[in-house]
Amino acid sequence: MSPKQTLFVLVALVTLIVGGNSLFVVNQWEAGIVLRFGKIHGLEETGTAKVYGPGIHFMIPFVDRVARIDTRIQTMDSRPQEALTNEKKALVVDTYVKWRVSDYGQFYLRTQNDFNRAESLLERIVNNDLRAEIGVNSVKETISGEREQMMLNVRNNSNSSTQELGIDVVDVRIKQANYPPEVSENVYDRMRSERERVATAFRSNGQKEAEIIQATADRKATIINANADRDAKVIMGQADAEAAKIYADAYNKNAEFFAFVRSLQSYERSFKDREDIMVMSPDSDFFRFIKDLDGKKE
Repeated sequence: MSPKQTLFVLVALVTLIVGGNSLFVVNQWEAGIVLRFGKIHGLEETGTAKVYGPGIHFMIPFVDRVARIDTRIQTMDSRPQEALTNEKKALVVDTYVKWRVSDYGQFYLRTQNDFNRAESLLERIVNNDLRAEIGVNSVKETISGEREQMMLNVRNNSNSSTQELGIDVVDVRIKQANYPPEVSENVYDRMRSERERVATAFRSNGQKEAEIIQATADRKATIINANADRDAKVIMGQADAEAAKIYADAYNKNAEFFAFVRSLQSYERSFKDREDIMVMSPDSDFFRFIKDLDGKKE
């Protein structure tokens, strides 16, 4: 290879290396800031970092360095923390925070583009504001009543503190708010006791109503049975009177025939079983129709 060719190759290589280090690409979900000699380019001159949007950009090779910052909305799932309401009651509150980078230069200065560090700082700010907000509200308001307004207040208060971090808090939400475990157990015990008291009252009232219904039914049944017995006795008395009247009428019509029929019925009942034994005098009136069909006494 001739000296000219060697020189050409060296120049090409240097150009390629310099050109490659002069270009940088920023993705669609990123913003780029240039660090010149370790300092954010444009920040000292204008007070605001020069931000490069998505695309291909140029920089001074070996002098500039690019920091790419994620521009998407981030989600920080905070650890549950304990807070006191204005009633001095403790609640364990579990929240999450939606945030994004708003000032890229300030964000880099404060966090060195470390999102874990950023969330650690952000969590402290939001938790302090959340405890302060819960401290001026009741349990009912925290759990259901004024939660929407409370979250809006926390977001606004946090944003006033996170501007120095270059962070914008988009939203703060409470996932759940419960009593601490030891308090929850006492609350559940009171709830169980209250439900048992209500259940006992219902059972007592039901037993009382059942006894009243049973007593009313027994009284009605007693009255019905008494009326039935009375009516039965009246009917039996009337039937006996009617039967006596029939017997009397029959006797008056033909006393001898009536006596004969009654005696035959007595003979039938008395001699029905051959093993029966009857001891009486042969001269008894019982045998008068056996000895004489006319039933005349000798």
